Amino acid sequence: MRTRSVTGVGVGLGAVPAIVAAVTVREIYQEGNLLSSGLALLVPVLALLYVHDDPGMRVLSALIGLLAGCVVTLLRIGFGEEVSSFALLTVLLVALIVPIAVDLVLLDSGTRVPPSPRAARAAAIAFTVTFVPLAAALVSSEHHDIVRKDQDLIREVAQHIKVHENALVFDRLDPKRKTQLKNRLAVRAMGQTYQLSNAHFESVSEERTVKKKTEKRGGPGTLEVSREREEQMRVVVDLGNVAKPHNIVLFSTRGPLTIAEQEVDLPGEDAIDDPVS
Repeated sequence: MRTRSVTGVGVGLGAVPAIVAAVTVREIYQEGNLLSSGLALLVPVLALLYVHDDPGMRVLSALIGLLAGCVVTLLRIGFGEEVSSFALLTVLLVALIVPIAVDLVLLDSGTRVPPSPRAARAAAIAFTVTFVPLAAALVSSEHHDIVRKDQDLIREVAQHIKVHENALVFDRLDPKRKTQLKNRLAVRAMGQTYQLSNAHFESVSEERTVKKKTEKRGGPGTLEVSREREEQMRVVVDLGNVAKPHNIVLFSTRGPLTIAEQEVDLPGEDAIDDPVS
């Protein structure tokens, strides 16, 4: 009976982090930044496997660290924060510090009991058996929708392209798309690849005056004037010293995998207006 109880605890310890980790993998796949986000979770887990001498504590610390890191990653994605160095460092530190802190608190209170090898083995097996098929199923179910969204994003970017000196300029973009552009899109021109994460993003404000004439029965007409301000974004990709390309390929990626792409013919060089405030 005790053996079953120990095995059940181990299964629970492995299944819960596996479910959260699988959901996190799906969200990271949607976001587009696989390498940085993946390393921020994987590095502390690997480090935690070498902190303890006891095999049971190694497994437990790694699972707690992974769970903590996944929760922080999901919160970051949920709040729409960019994949900055600070955000990735936060995930890494939380995943590394939380299990060590939990272990120290339990040790100080005298309630720390190292998990048995049987429980650790059950947790590791439960994690693997749960995580692998669940993550594959979640990513697979989202793939077609992700391809469609990336194709729409590429078409939006390809609508307004200008060539200015040695740079490609993508105009009239929605500022809300900034994170998506940085994480997902790249440009291929003259055999070179340029990630939009390294491009220069400019804020452009357009102010329009709207006049509306109204007429009242038995009275003179009135003119209502209002001003509308529209925020747009401009993305400038420096091509360096390469010759002016005649066409480019816009494509979206997930790690080494190309999700969608579109070849775009470029117009002649055209001067661009300076951004307004």
